Amino acid sequence: IAPLQVPVLKPMDLMVEASPRRVFANAHTYHVNSISVNSDGETYLSADDLRVNLWNLEISDCSFNIVDIKPANMEELTEVITASEFHPTHCNIFVYSSSKGTIRLCDMRAAALCDKHGK
Repeated sequence: IAPLQVPVLKPMDLMVEASPRRVFANAHTYHVNSISVNSDGETYLSADDLRVNLWNLEISDCSFNIVDIKPANMEELTEVITASEFHPTHCNIFVYSSSKGTIRLCDMRAAALCDKHGK
């Protein structure tokens, strides 16, 4: 009878690996600088340097552009979007900030494209 061989356990560093559940692609031309989940639990914002998009968490291939500050002539570009975030309890209100130091409060009930600040 052959002797029983027990496997040898070698200690290793633990590795954490992230894998995407879903990919939301082709909506931004520039690097995404912020993401904010809405209090409704159904939508979220993603913002790059010139645009803020509204997404539904269940629909990965379609988004709505709700802020667009890209000038017709890129040589006239004077500011970029630095962040965007939903209000913590009012699902129709969000803010975005720019490199000029401005913060714009927007209400999606007022207009589909929120390039101007709310009143």
